[in-house]
Amino acid sequence: MKIGTQNQAFFPENILEKFRYIKEMGFDSFEIDGKLLVNNIEEVKAAIKETGLPVTTACGGYDGWIGDFIEERRLNGLKQIERILEALAEVGGKGIVVPAAWGMVYLPFTADDLAAQPGWRPQNGE
Repeated sequence: MKIGTQNQAFFPENILEKFRYIKEMGFDSFEIDGKLLVNNIEEVKAAIKETGLPVTTACGGYDGWIGDFIEERRLNGLKQIERILEALAEVGGKGIVVPAAWGMVYLPFTADDLAAQPGWRPQNGE
């Protein structure tokens, strides 16, 4: 069995130091934040090479959630997830954790709620 960890607030900020710290704690892999990976791909590659600690998955790092009731935001999240998956492939990662309800409101919006949302436009006669 192998055990990995997600990024934590108490981990070092510097990417190489973060990888060293995770490795020293005895973890076998790192589940990286998607935005951290995409924005620092070369540093992440170098840290993997130096420490031998693989990035196996990503969690989060995209705006919104894939079930957003506002199509533009949903599509933006999917586009960001696609870029995270491309970056994961570059470092040998296997997949992404996508909490489907990240940022979800309690209930679906009513028509009045939607009309009050920035960027919302009626579609298909709504």
